Order: sequence, then C-alpha cells, then structure tokens
Amino acid sequence: MPKSLNLSESSLTSADFLIACLHRVVRENVERPLTDAGFSLRTHWILSCLSHQPLSQQQVCNALAIDRSDMVRIVDELEQRGLLTRARDKKDRRKHTLTLTESGQAAYEQSGAIVESAIDSVFRALTKKEKQTFHRLALKVLAPEDASSDDAAQAEAKR
Repeated sequence: MPKSLNLSESSLTSADFLIACLHRVVRENVERPLTDAGFSLRTHWILSCLSHQPLSQQQVCNALAIDRSDMVRIVDELEQRGLLTRARDKKDRRKHTLTLTESGQAAYEQSGAIVESAIDSVFRALTKKEKQTFHRLALKVLAPEDASSDDAAQAEAKR
C-alpha cells in the first residue's frame, strides 16, 4: 500500500475506506481540469449519455441518479450553451427528449479527452493489463448479470 497516504493498517484493509479514498482522488483530479474548461463532472456525464443517441430527460436522470430538479437546471444551462436540444416526445408529450447538437458532440469529445487524461494520471501506477482488469472487475461489481455472461464468453474463448 502507498505509504504516502499515511493511513492506519486497519484503514488499508477496509475495502469501503479504500473505495471512498479512490473516489475522492478521482473526483479531485477530474473535476479541476473539467472546471477549467467550463464543464462539471455532471455535465460531462450527461453529454456522455447522449453521445450515441437521444434519450429522454428521465432516462438520463435515472442513469446518473440526478435529482429531477437538478437535472432541469443542468439541462437548461446546456441548452442555453447550445450543447443540446430538448424537445417534447411526439408519442408522450409529458416526456422531453434530449439530443446533442454538433457543438454538444464537440464538447463531449473535449470533456472526454480531459477526463481520460485525468484518469490516466490517477491510474499511472497501473499497467495497461491492470487497468483492464480494474475496469472488468468494476463492471462485474456494478452489473453482475452482464459480467457473468462476459466471464463465460472469455472462458469459452480460452478453450
């Protein structure tokens, strides 16, 4: 374990404590350069969600666990900046569909590069294989049903 953390031995054996420390370090290293570029982590996440397809405002709220009133404020800002459009759903007028504009796609690519660089910096002590393993294990924890099918496919590919 890194001695530079100055943590007690019992803290270093606690997975929840280490996850919290990792979360803090990642946030600190990602948010600073994003803010300097005019983004927040939440705006990056929203742009990321919409980068491949339009989604309803509620779908984005649910995916990112953002409170609806906070989401309205953030979407208002992104719309004013010309990064996305918000339109009533033709099938259900209670819903709003969010779509990235060309400027929004460019902003997503810019914020994505910033986040990737910051993450690379945080995880610089890991090898490429260790980073891939970390990513695979995180996915397995977050979506065990998806990971078990991926593990089965990997095991089958090795045979």
